[in-house]
Amino acid sequence: MNESETQQAIDVEGFDPRQIFSKGFDLGAVDLIQGGSFEEVIGRTLVTLICAKDEDDRGLFSGISVVLPPVTVTTLTADRVHTALSAGLKALSGAEPNEKKLEFLKNHTQVVSSPTLEIPDLVATVSEQGPSRLIAIVDASLYRDEGITAPSAFGVSSVLASEDLWVPHVALLCSLCVSSVKATNGFAVVHVDETPAMRDANVALLVNVEDCYVTALHREPDAKDEVEQNAQRWLSLLLRGELANVVAEIDEMQLPDINRLHVLAQLFSRAGMSGAALETLAQLVPHLTAMNPANCVQISWLAHKAGDDELALEFLPEKAEDIESVMWIEQALELATLLEKNSLIERYDKRLALLSPSSAHLRENRDRRLLMNCRDATLGTESVYTTAGFTEHHLKLLDGVLSPQQEYGTVIEEATKWGKEWFELAVICCAMHAWHLGHSREASDAASRITVSELYGRQATQITLSSVRTLMLKEEIGRDERDYYRKPVQSILRFLAQHPEDSSIRSGLSRLLSVDSCGDIGVPIVAVSMLDFAGEGIRVATRHQVTHEPQSEDLVESQGPDEDTLKDVVEQGLKWLSSEGAGEHGVTVLPKELAIHPDHVIRLITRIILMSAPRGEDVDVDFLEKLVLLACAMCPYATEERNADLRLLRLFAGQCATIGQYQRARNLAEQLLLIGQGNAPRSRLAWLAFADIYHRCHNLSEALVGLACAMATDAPVEKSDLWQEVHTAIRVLRDLGLYDLANIFLPSLKELTADLGHDANNDPRIVALDLSLRLMKVEAGSEDLGKIVDELSSSCKAAMNDRSFLLPLVVLLGQAIQRADTDKLHISDDTRDLLAEGLRLVGSQASHLIQTVSTMAPLASDVTEMFNRVQRGLYASDAASDFAFVSVAARRLLDDSVGEAASGEDKALAVELLADHAVSLPDVPPPLEINWPTSYARSLNEIGLDVAFIGVDSAGELSVTYVSNGEIQCIEQTRHPRSFKLRLLKWLEDYPRNYGYIDSAHGYNEFFTTMEALDVLLPSSNSLVVIAEPMLQQVTLNLGIVKPTEMGGFSQFLGTSTAVGMVPSLTWFSMVRSSKRSGRIAYKAWISAEDGPEMGGPLDLALDRLKGTFNEFGFTVNTDRKLPQDISDAGLAVVTAHGGLTENGRYIHSIRDEGSLIESPSALANTLAGVEVVILFVCSGGRIDKHPMNNTTVGLPKQLLDKGCRAVIASPWPLDVKVTYRWLEPFLREWEAGSTILEATKKANQAVGEALGDSPQYSLAMTAFGDLLLTKN
Repeated sequence: MNESETQQAIDVEGFDPRQIFSKGFDLGAVDLIQGGSFEEVIGRTLVTLICAKDEDDRGLFSGISVVLPPVTVTTLTADRVHTALSAGLKALSGAEPNEKKLEFLKNHTQVVSSPTLEIPDLVATVSEQGPSRLIAIVDASLYRDEGITAPSAFGVSSVLASEDLWVPHVALLCSLCVSSVKATNGFAVVHVDETPAMRDANVALLVNVEDCYVTALHREPDAKDEVEQNAQRWLSLLLRGELANVVAEIDEMQLPDINRLHVLAQLFSRAGMSGAALETLAQLVPHLTAMNPANCVQISWLAHKAGDDELALEFLPEKAEDIESVMWIEQALELATLLEKNSLIERYDKRLALLSPSSAHLRENRDRRLLMNCRDATLGTESVYTTAGFTEHHLKLLDGVLSPQQEYGTVIEEATKWGKEWFELAVICCAMHAWHLGHSREASDAASRITVSELYGRQATQITLSSVRTLMLKEEIGRDERDYYRKPVQSILRFLAQHPEDSSIRSGLSRLLSVDSCGDIGVPIVAVSMLDFAGEGIRVATRHQVTHEPQSEDLVESQGPDEDTLKDVVEQGLKWLSSEGAGEHGVTVLPKELAIHPDHVIRLITRIILMSAPRGEDVDVDFLEKLVLLACAMCPYATEERNADLRLLRLFAGQCATIGQYQRARNLAEQLLLIGQGNAPRSRLAWLAFADIYHRCHNLSEALVGLACAMATDAPVEKSDLWQEVHTAIRVLRDLGLYDLANIFLPSLKELTADLGHDANNDPRIVALDLSLRLMKVEAGSEDLGKIVDELSSSCKAAMNDRSFLLPLVVLLGQAIQRADTDKLHISDDTRDLLAEGLRLVGSQASHLIQTVSTMAPLASDVTEMFNRVQRGLYASDAASDFAFVSVAARRLLDDSVGEAASGEDKALAVELLADHAVSLPDVPPPLEINWPTSYARSLNEIGLDVAFIGVDSAGELSVTYVSNGEIQCIEQTRHPRSFKLRLLKWLEDYPRNYGYIDSAHGYNEFFTTMEALDVLLPSSNSLVVIAEPMLQQVTLNLGIVKPTEMGGFSQFLGTSTAVGMVPSLTWFSMVRSSKRSGRIAYKAWISAEDGPEMGGPLDLALDRLKGTFNEFGFTVNTDRKLPQDISDAGLAVVTAHGGLTENGRYIHSIRDEGSLIESPSALANTLAGVEVVILFVCSGGRIDKHPMNNTTVGLPKQLLDKGCRAVIASPWPLDVKVTYRWLEPFLREWEAGSTILEATKKANQAVGEALGDSPQYSLAMTAFGDLLLTKN
């Protein structure tokens, strides 16, 4: 056979390799061919090349070596190879080949199989073929390299194409094959039986492999191609609610049912539509036998993700050998483990070990099974998970950890000899075992050592979180030893720094640091951690051209395309985005032909964002968002501005926060963490942006976490970004009141400012920051306030031409003038005129906010408009920070000016604005109107309910506005030498806690003297609902003193004659009153106690005495020593337990029984979620505390109402057990008879008084919160 026989000009139908090699080829190279069939590509290409001659007319190759995948994953054989070569020769020569030619091909062709699907094994097989070989690698997309991390779809609308999965591996395979054939003076043909790569990033990966020549055999797009091309757009449409359009488009494709349902199931799953996904998957069951095994694994995963493990198991293939792809075998092994099916685990473990023995998934799965066995097993018992595939080291670790004769240190020391990974695995196993045994400190100490481990960091972080949470819950670390928490919390922060996308760990840390979990030590722990990280030093990164983002003039282009050209690019880009209909930051990418001059365009957009709006006009955030999306879509093409997407999103989110669109800003912060993952410098920028945004949203604890994580990345940072980091740290520390710490950072900020080429002493940003610190520190009446006003005036004049600089200075000037007016300091007309001019220049939205917040006597209409402008958050918990500025202005509505008292309507409005809005609502409320609070209060009067609005004015004095019989009256309160606020803070040091410890034999004197010191004056009435700001929700109003003139002879407690209840806000009350009832009617009770003749404590006694009532009213009673899992379907639930406060006597902290049970209040609230009426016989279960940083409350009543309960009845102080069984029966009788919650509570309290002698610690303990007018029917 000779070369001329295949080089004749014969028309070939289909693929003709002679076109590729018409200009020859180089030995020591690789040709990658994508697409085409095995027969055409391999058969024809090898026949073409084997005939190649050198200059001396000698054959270039000693023969052909065809490398097939392992025999267990392919149907290809040596016979198929020879048949393909024969067919190739026939196609290229145009004639049937004779026996001699066929014999030549057969004798010169060797067919071998790679031992595994691992790329190193494949390359070793290639190298073994000897010198001058023509190598053919078949089905190259099946091979994997464990050094390549699988890509993930990190955006809500991002979709992975099949090419994203194989291209990185094939690119590496080709690169390694080039090295191999260079060493042997051979040539390799690599065939990928896939649709050729289309995405720019993937194409670039392939064509950038040196000495690898890439060919794509395109064909008419089929249904699979069309699905992949449209998947991301369909998902975006689904997320926008356009389900019908998506289904219609897919139906138009006329796919077979099996494919149509598969596509829909994937889309529904990605869109979070679990119900629709499961319905679709169920329709696939009849097609199960016809489905590809790999597709079955994927569908099984979708079913598991949607919550139907039974369906997942039905789809998961029983025969592991039917699956050829390593990726899907790994997925199947993961599913079998999650479903706890040991027989399947063993099969998939064996299959994966055969095809990819170095698989990281295989190692991780075995390690995880070991870890779970260390958690759940004891020595001598059968392991929960199979030990299939365990090495000798795995088995030694399992035996050592479970052995009571060996200490953890010994196990870890032994594992250290086996290498770093085994050391880390030993640590995590010991930590897991210790945590399972309840040794939380040992678990925390061990796990916190390896939270940055690549293999076990996440498990270590989870154990650290759980262990520290338990230590805090059980208060096993004393107050004098609390510095202990610094190390484990820092280890968690270090993990998060590397994994900003891990929202689960971040949520766990937020819960850990919440007041409910750790009292008031959470913020100090993170603040100290941030300072520790800052003290570790910073590595400064450099680049050829630094964009000094803080200064817009720095971004003016000196070279490059003119501005008209750039604006045309922007216009075309915006048109494309509009045609797409939807886009996502960090996911949407412009077509390459539109991404012209990317660096220059990004800088132009940055200038526009920094200027934000023309002078005197409002910011058009919708237009800015389009520009930012365009810049983000261009960043993948940029060379110098690749990270500008993170910076621009931070700037844009700041603009959103400035106009009250806090939820929009938070959404951007979450997206930033997603697109900042996987790269340490980008993670640092993302965490900085997160911190900056959350600070602007007034959430200082989250901002601190962001800063700590940014610094914990230890990634090099450019000076311009470091400037932002330090600037944000100063602002956060300032707003936490840590002025001295904030001042420590100022010299560093000035030094960075100078390094970036600016005047450090006169830079408007530095001046504004310095003056803000001084303004917050200056005391009332100080002469320094006048100096600050003068300096702010000068700075405002200098910044009149730059809105970005002017806005913060105008805010400060308005605040300074307001404080000066309060202190009666003279402010010149010129200064006031300057403020007015500044307000005009920043636009109406910003000026309205500044004027309202900075005015001593704001208009009720302005404050109401300000409240209504704030974007509603996704979570009610964000309301306290979202309405922070509103609260400042609302409080001034309570102030009586000299000679003129504020109106009752305005005061009622102020209290409603200051009330606790951080409780979930059943629906979105309508915009608030000025007179709505009093109008709604009058409607309540008509059904017999009086309304009291109580708040504290700017001077710290109590304000009470009372609405009764349709009349509004401001109840004048007695003034004392010390303000009401100071008296309240003093009272809170001991009360209401100590009311539960007063011996009834000692009389009522302590109740009277302490409540008289507070001196809250409220008229008596039959029924009263109180709307109070969070600070005043702490007051036990049942114990309010009613003066003798009203009661006729003696002072009495308000609760004796008046049914008093409290609601979070009047808005909440009105929304809940109009919402649909749950329809639940069951009565259930939980009390962790022993039911028997031997009573061991108060809970046993309570169970014994309540048993008759429970039986009479048909209660289902649970006495398990754990929180009940079957109580949330009740209409009314009674919980009896011990409640514990934090060590300093504030904040309910734990729920306990008389054994080992200890749970958090939030865990109890989750258990009772959705129960309409909850009665808590829990010590301090009705206690309400103000959050130490935000205008919201902390306590079980708030948590339960937030979880969907309608009414909660509980005691704000420790409750004597004898109240429980004397209170419940009369309450239930009233409730069954149709009384409201408020009335039934009052009647039951009266019954307790009659039984126990009107001792207030018994008869006025149980207090109603929430829907006070709720009745059984």
